[in-house]
Amino acid sequence: MHATTLRICSIMMVFAFGIVLAIPSRAKAEGSDVNFKTYDGVIISGKYFQSMKPKESATIILLHNFTYRKGRDEQGEQWEKFATDLQAAGHSVLMFDFRGHGKSVNVDQKFWDYPINKTLPGATKKLSKIGYTEFPASYYPNLVNDIAAAKSFLDVRNDDGEANTRNLVVIGAGEGATLGALWMASEWRRVPSEVIKLASPVGIINTRPMQEKMLLKATPATDPEGASQLAAIWMSISPTVAGKSMSQLPSWIKDITMARTRRVQMVFVTNKEDKTSDDFSLKLLKVALPTFSREKKDDGKTKTTRKDDQKLTGEFSYLTQKLTGSQLIERSKEDIIKNYLSLVTKKGDSNMRTHSKTAFDESVSQWFFGPLDKLGNPPVPPTGIGLPAKLPNDKTNVQILPTGKMGVN
Repeated sequence: MHATTLRICSIMMVFAFGIVLAIPSRAKAEGSDVNFKTYDGVIISGKYFQSMKPKESATIILLHNFTYRKGRDEQGEQWEKFATDLQAAGHSVLMFDFRGHGKSVNVDQKFWDYPINKTLPGATKKLSKIGYTEFPASYYPNLVNDIAAAKSFLDVRNDDGEANTRNLVVIGAGEGATLGALWMASEWRRVPSEVIKLASPVGIINTRPMQEKMLLKATPATDPEGASQLAAIWMSISPTVAGKSMSQLPSWIKDITMARTRRVQMVFVTNKEDKTSDDFSLKLLKVALPTFSREKKDDGKTKTTRKDDQKLTGEFSYLTQKLTGSQLIERSKEDIIKNYLSLVTKKGDSNMRTHSKTAFDESVSQWFFGPLDKLGNPPVPPTGIGLPAKLPNDKTNVQILPTGKMGVN
């Protein structure tokens, strides 16, 4: 099995690992319509494709592409077929519409209480529906909270034995991929915490009862929430969201793929004929894997050298029609399923972690923003006090991500 490159040639189908694996034969794949709510009250519509052995498989989140004021791309049917193929290969898969897109247009009255949502035209009348045509460009990074809600939904399923979120794969296209990278990087800054209750006097000492005060403190020797991430696959990842430059994207890629106990693997799916997009994906790949090279030696092998913990980081690159984003699904899905995910999720491999409950509804966590250290950990101060991300009363969701803390202006 070759570990020197993931690159696929367009004329001769040379598989990255020198093997062709068959998709397991299973019962007819199908999904169930699901709805889940974001922290700020958007009802997200999606479809969940549960593995026949959910505790033993990876759990995949699909993130569709979208364009400012034009909505999601036109590959919806291919996206759903991709989900069923992934399910047939043994994985659990969640696909959903970002807020304002597809069927994810309903909101509750709580939605209009949040400052970021008050920038939308419907705020005055507190409408019950929202649409992407009304989103200003500055609003689009806020869609990252829909991904957080999707992960929360899956964590609840995990605790019910219907998913395994300790082995998470994120697959995104275009601007959906960019938001996926933002969310994944932010999860490496979210740390499980504990509640410390302090008693403090109220009013004149000894004349009134003590009032209990709650304090959050990072739990010692626990991994950040990003430790659940297994791999990411980006199809024509975009340098912008709604026309706005995401200049921190290379930093997010670096943060996600740092050397850790289990290093996150990352693959970029590109079309070489789309030179601008292809060059950008190559640039990001070299952030994750600085030794990567498309040049070949005299023996036809690439010059890329990889450490064992990055043997599944690379690219699937094609010469095809000018397809981009999720338009590359048909061209790449066989390689993704047969020649990549089957290796990333190989049974008995140390990459795959045993299913365990997260007790998500009772969990508490904090964000610690700032540069990660050399071990890939966030800057937790001696006090262990950061910015609350999930409080004890947040039973089903993580609070709104302050994207400015992640470098989004």
